[in-house]
Amino acid sequence: MRRLAAAIGLLVLLAALAETLVLVRVRYFPVELGALLLSFTLVLGAFAALTDDGFVRALRARAAASSATALSLPLLLLLPYLILALGTGTFSCYGAGKLIAYIYAPVLLLFPDRQRAAPRAGWRDFAAMLALAFPVGAHWLHGIWMWPEDLYFFRPLYSVLIGGYAFMVIRNLEGVGYKLTFGWRDTAEAVMHFAGFAVIAVPLGMALGFLHPHTASPSPWSVGFQFFGIYLTVAIPEEMLFRGILQNFLVKTFRSERRELYGLLIASVIFGAAHLHHAPAPNWRYMILAAIAGVFYGNTYRRRGRVSASALTHTLVDTIWRFWF
Repeated sequence: MRRLAAAIGLLVLLAALAETLVLVRVRYFPVELGALLLSFTLVLGAFAALTDDGFVRALRARAAASSATALSLPLLLLLPYLILALGTGTFSCYGAGKLIAYIYAPVLLLFPDRQRAAPRAGWRDFAAMLALAFPVGAHWLHGIWMWPEDLYFFRPLYSVLIGGYAFMVIRNLEGVGYKLTFGWRDTAEAVMHFAGFAVIAVPLGMALGFLHPHTASPSPWSVGFQFFGIYLTVAIPEEMLFRGILQNFLVKTFRSERRELYGLLIASVIFGAAHLHHAPAPNWRYMILAAIAGVFYGNTYRRRGRVSASALTHTLVDTIWRFWF
C-alpha cells in the first residue's frame, strides 16, 4: 500500500512537471491544462491502484460491511470528471448524467451478490458485462470529457475502473489477473502467440481482402507512442473484459474437464462478434480475424493468468496492423 501511495504521488508530481514544461512554451490555458492533467493523473492513479491485491481486498471488505459504502465509493470516479469539466467550463448535466448511469449500471446489477463468492456466472453478470462494454462500442459516452475536444482515452480507462470495482470488489471475482506490468515470461508467451497468430492471420486476411500490406517507415517515436497508447486504451480494457472477466467467469461456470477450452473458445467468438459493428457493418471479415486473435489472446491469458500478458499480444497485433497492414 505504501508503494502504491508513492506511485500515485509520483504521478501527481509528473503531471505538475508536465504542465510546467508545457506552460514554459505555451502560456495559454493554464487553468484548463492543469485541470486536464490533474484529472488524467487521478484516473491513472486509480487505474494503477486496482492492480494492487491489498487495495482490492480493502475495498471489498468495506463494500461487504456496508451497503452505503458499497454504493458511495463509485462516486469517487466523478471527481476527475468534475475537475476537468469545472476547470475548463465544459460541465453539462447531460454529460454528468451519462457518466453516472455508466458507473452505476454494472454496480447495481451486481449489488445483490456483493456478499457472495463468484463460483459461476449468472444472468446479472452477463448483463453487467454488456452494460460495461456496449456504451463504449456504441459511442454513447461522447460529450462527457470535452476539453480541448471530445477526448476518447477517458472512455476505455473508465471502463476498466468501473469493471474492476463492479467485478473484483462488488462481485468478489477472483483470478481476474488485472496487472499492468509484465515479466520476461509474459513477454515470451506474448511474442510466441503473436507469431502464431501472424502465421494464420496474414495469409487469411489477405485472402479475405481484409489485410492490405504496405511499406511504411515510421519513426521509432511514432511506433513507441502508438504502442503505449494501444496498450493502455485498447488492449488492457478489452483484455480486462473479455479475458479477465468473461473468459475467467466462463471457465468457473462450466463443470466439464474441458472448461478452460470451452471458456476460451466462447469468449473468443464473443470477442469476434463484438467487432461486427465496424464499417462496413456487419464486418464479418473483421469478426473472423478477431475471433481467431481472441483464441491466441485467450491462450496467453490462460497460460500466464495475467491481463497484461494477453494485452501485450493484443498490442503487438494492433501496432503491426496499424503501421504495415
